[in-house]
Parts: sequence; structure tokens; C-alpha cells
Amino acid sequence: MLYTKNVNLTTTAVTEILKIPQGYIGHWNMLFVSNLHNSTNDISIFIDKTPDPDAYIFLEKTVASKDYIFFPPAGNGVIVIPPGETIKANAGSAGNVEVIVTLDLVYAPFTFNGINHTNAT
Repeated sequence: MLYTKNVNLTTTAVTEILKIPQGYIGHWNMLFVSNLHNSTNDISIFIDKTPDPDAYIFLEKTVASKDYIFFPPAGNGVIVIPPGETIKANAGSAGNVEVIVTLDLVYAPFTFNGINHTNAT
């Protein structure tokens, strides 16, 4: 099921965009960031992983006033996100930054034995 979620960042607080629900895997295939403010801002987009380390898509990426970022730039590519992990974002300064993500939520497969003989989902 394709799903799109957006948030508007007006402060520097880390903001949850979407948590992958239990029983699903997210196939994240689009990110759109638009700086609607009158000044340049830095944006960080990451997957809050348990356990750490987090996976950063952008770390303090500069976005000019009235400009945007579209990811992936060539229009292809997928980031697979397991259940329970969360896509988060924050701006470097207060402003008006719109963040939109689109992903395909698919049912998580049953547990299987991985190549290294550990359980994986």
C-alpha cells in the first residue's frame, strides 16, 4: 500500500514523520523537502534505529530559500525500513520547511534463517 506523509518544520525540534508499524516493512522511495521560508536553512532527515546508530539520509543539508530537494534525484532507489523504526527530521533553524515522504508499506515476511544462521525479519 503506497502511503504519503508530510510534516511542516517550524522549529529546530526533532520531529517524527512516520513510524513503521509492527507487521510491516517500509519501502521508502521518495523524499521531498521544500524550504518555504525567506532564508536558507539546514535539514537533517534520518531513520531512528533501535539499536543505534541512526541512519542519516541528509545531515545538515543546506536548502536555499524557496528551493527544494527531491530524493532520489534519478527517480529510482528504495530504502527498506524494518518495523518499529521511525523516519525523523529537524531543521537547523526555525523557519518553514515542508517534508514529504512516500513509501510502500508491505506485510513483513515470516521470520527466516539468514545466511549467517541468525533469525531475521
